Amino acid sequence: MVENTPKTAEELGIGQGAELPPQQRADNRNWTLAPWNRWSFQRVQQFTRTLRVPRAKVSCAMVKKSQDFGELTFEDSGGKPCTVNEMLSRTWTDGFLVMRGGVVLAEQYFNGMGPDTLHLMMSCSKSFTSALAGIYIGQGVLDPADQLSTYLPELVGTGFEGATLQQALDMRVGVKFSENYDDLGGDWRQCEVATGWREDDTYSGPRDMLGYMQTLVERESGHGGVFRYKSILTDALGLCLEGATGRKFAELFHQHIWNPIGAEQDLVSIVDNAGNAVFEGGFNCCLRDFARFAQMICQGGQFNGQQLVPTDWIDECRFVGKELVAAFAQSEDGEALPHHAYHNQWWVRNPRRGVIMALGIHGQILYIDPEYEFVVAKFSSQPDHDDIAMAIDQFLAFEAIAKLLVGESR
Repeated sequence: MVENTPKTAEELGIGQGAELPPQQRADNRNWTLAPWNRWSFQRVQQFTRTLRVPRAKVSCAMVKKSQDFGELTFEDSGGKPCTVNEMLSRTWTDGFLVMRGGVVLAEQYFNGMGPDTLHLMMSCSKSFTSALAGIYIGQGVLDPADQLSTYLPELVGTGFEGATLQQALDMRVGVKFSENYDDLGGDWRQCEVATGWREDDTYSGPRDMLGYMQTLVERESGHGGVFRYKSILTDALGLCLEGATGRKFAELFHQHIWNPIGAEQDLVSIVDNAGNAVFEGGFNCCLRDFARFAQMICQGGQFNGQQLVPTDWIDECRFVGKELVAAFAQSEDGEALPHHAYHNQWWVRNPRRGVIMALGIHGQILYIDPEYEFVVAKFSSQPDHDDIAMAIDQFLAFEAIAKLLVGESR
């Protein structure tokens, strides 16, 4: 029995309804925060406007071969022994799935989540957007060297002006935008209201992402410098993609990715007042489809014999040069995550081996190691936005599982 197991949403009594005490009542103002997120991350459609990317016409069956990793022990970020079961408990896990060679080895659900449940993936949405952008970059419809304003002339005269798509893909744009999660009155929270995440009576700005971008007229640095994470840049990329193709995200993603991977459930996205998908963090899907997407990336963009995302694009995401490693090392994240990088909306865990991750606040993770044919998909409802020790503990657990599996196959 794992000690200090976090309480489930049911145990906390969280839900909706006038009969509930205010501290238990989730609404469209508090649902993104703890403890209400313990319940709301599996019910985003009840709090926001959404659109749906339809599930596949034919779902792709998943091969399963159960293996119990629960008692596997690794050394956590504090240097103490920890089992996988302990990690899953103390990182507020909602869903956990492990694959090797395309075979599902573990699939576990907690906190009331089930196989059909759609869960908010937060900023893992950025990596989904990257895959779609990579297709159109490969076709020459988008050019990473172009300025954002080539596709969005509305950004002329703002802090985005002069920045390229590549700089936005790498989070190296100098527009002034704070994503300090400790500041509940900061730019990132204002952006949440503008893009349809939540309501706030004190906010009087635009209620669509492009209108909000036009209010960001200041720069804090030149473009192309040190890595600095700004979610608004992914929204700009998504709008550039739609502008270049003349088609909306839902249609594009269904055609190129969601239908070909045999998704068994719809993908749902939060939308702003203009009907724009929230590319930076608004996507929701079931755990198996989360893993199917990761498996496609792990296989170099191939799935069921089709090349969906160009292999060149995925390789570019995985293997980064010294400049990007240095840009990350000099950033606020560099000390906590040494020898990492960020490229094309993916976190690079190991630049030498090309291990990449999609990460979202409150514990959403895709961990992809193509060399080991290894994928982990994890949904969570952690109370803190970005607990770095908790994040590293998860990575270390995944790597202990991978090491075990690789050793067994030799």
